[in-house]
Amino acid sequence: MRSIQAAARSCVLSAVAASVAVAQSPSAAPLRSRVFPPDTGRARVTEAGVFRALVDTCTANLNRLEIHVTTLAPAKSPHPPHRHAHEELMIVRSGTLEVLQNGATRRAGPGSVIFEASNELHGLRNPGPDSATYVVIRIDPHDLAGASDGCR
Repeated sequence: MRSIQAAARSCVLSAVAASVAVAQSPSAAPLRSRVFPPDTGRARVTEAGVFRALVDTCTANLNRLEIHVTTLAPAKSPHPPHRHAHEELMIVRSGTLEVLQNGATRRAGPGSVIFEASNELHGLRNPGPDSATYVVIRIDPHDLAGASDGCR
């Protein structure tokens, strides 16, 4: 839990200094090439861990690109298993995750890439004993049913 608290403090301090408002604006022009330092973005601390938003906007090819970094506490899940129309990629930076995908549970460790397909049931859990950190990349193409225009 100490690593969660340390990560939370670091994220909050970094978020104050970060200037990623342009990347956070859904009404901005499509995102151009850019580097997002790992200690930037706004942080949200919950019982499950620390969630740090890096970007949430449109690109030339995507209606929505959303990237955040999650540090999940041992024995926690970010939310219950669910499904949605968009696709996601997750890249495990540290720790281990149990990945539920359509009834099958798989393990993913550092360096693993997890792909969650559209409308398939999925969920994550950190089996512990240490925190697990991973990057989530949400991909919404322009033709995704029910999606709003990310660049208004």
